[in-house]
Amino acid sequence: MSHEIRALSEEDLPLLQEMETYCFPGEEWTQKMLLSHLEYHQAFIRPQETPKTYALVCETPWEVEIFRIATLPDYRKQGEGKKLLFSLFQTYPTKDFFLEVKENNIPAIQLYETSGFQILEKRKNYYPDGSTAIIMKRNKEL
Repeated sequence: MSHEIRALSEEDLPLLQEMETYCFPGEEWTQKMLLSHLEYHQAFIRPQETPKTYALVCETPWEVEIFRIATLPDYRKQGEGKKLLFSLFQTYPTKDFFLEVKENNIPAIQLYETSGFQILEKRKNYYPDGSTAIIMKRNKEL
């Protein structure tokens, strides 16, 4: 899979905010949250004529936590999220990856499991709507 990804900057805030709104209606991050993320962490898209997917991540010396990874609704189930995930794995080959996902988000859980993530634990009532979070980990490339 292609390793091509592009880091986002504060100049990309309007694009990121628009994608966030389409991908997480009613649960989107605010402009202030996105700006703060861009200031202190990393955000990526795959360089395409029309961006279809994005990721918000936080790198530490030993791991990468995926805060958000999302595909625009019109492009779901076409492998776009998996391409971005594998580009992230290639970008950070010596890091473990962590993420949390809502227990009822079956398509995302299936994507993560087929990409090498394993379930570590569940956290009940984790999200503001009371839903359970599944914590997942993917070990670094060996």
